[in-house]
Amino acid sequence: MAVTSQEITEIAQEAIDSKSPAFVELESFSTKLSDEGKEEGDVLKVGVYSKNSSSDFNVSTNNYETEDGGGVSYVNVTLDKHIKSTFTISAQTTYFDMARMMKGAVVAVAEGANKYVYDLITAANYTTVGFTGAASTFDHVDVADLWNTAQDGEYAADERSMILTNPYYASLLKDANLAEWDKAATDETLRDAVVRKLYDFDTMSSNVLATSAGAVGVENLVGFITDKSAMAVATGLPAIQDPESTALVQMVETLQAPNGLTMQFRKHTDPASGAVFGTVELLIGRQVCDATRLARLVSA
Repeated sequence: MAVTSQEITEIAQEAIDSKSPAFVELESFSTKLSDEGKEEGDVLKVGVYSKNSSSDFNVSTNNYETEDGGGVSYVNVTLDKHIKSTFTISAQTTYFDMARMMKGAVVAVAEGANKYVYDLITAANYTTVGFTGAASTFDHVDVADLWNTAQDGEYAADERSMILTNPYYASLLKDANLAEWDKAATDETLRDAVVRKLYDFDTMSSNVLATSAGAVGVENLVGFITDKSAMAVATGLPAIQDPESTALVQMVETLQAPNGLTMQFRKHTDPASGAVFGTVELLIGRQVCDATRLARLVSA
């Protein structure tokens, strides 16, 4: 029996609710995650925080209305990339087939968005190097040194992230000190291969960081630490360009992850062949902001 539109809607939302690590990597930066229809080239304003300053109150000038610096400024970010993942829906597609294809497509779009953002993490954009070395040498002591880098760089204490390529994340999983501590606490590292919080950093591995521009060239990027001020990221939903094509689009659904990340799902038909497809997609843009709030980790 064919999968119904109602079932597809449920499957699509469950896919983006799956808490895949790929959905949360963009939380490392300042974001504007729009659920409105947009076109490539549209601009969204993203709020980016900078550290507030203070001053002495001056009775004679009554300087309450004098700004001391810092706070939130708004950066224009152009939605300049359209990322999609399309799959075929046939008469044989079961509920479980659809669930697997939908989850795969949602993750693929999230990973495409992550890679597009990571392509900006290059030596030209972010000059600070916080660690140099092989994965086999990377451990909690190096992370403690990175904490010092973040402190000196005045990274916001409650907005710090560390994203690593898989070999460097695996080195933390194998760190005997972390494993021994974990046995005495939640057992999460040993049981689920998860290091969530380490020396103030929300810690994640990324499947796509190793394929980013700074990793595949001569810069040897293997990870980075950051706070949200280092980059602004905006996303939106692709608007249907041709109103006459709506007859071929059988359903359009907005998918929203718990963190606000939105994607669009369309079920649509090829008029020439009659073949039916499902597409998950989003628009995304990114811009370098405070380059002092990100330090690169490199292998050499």
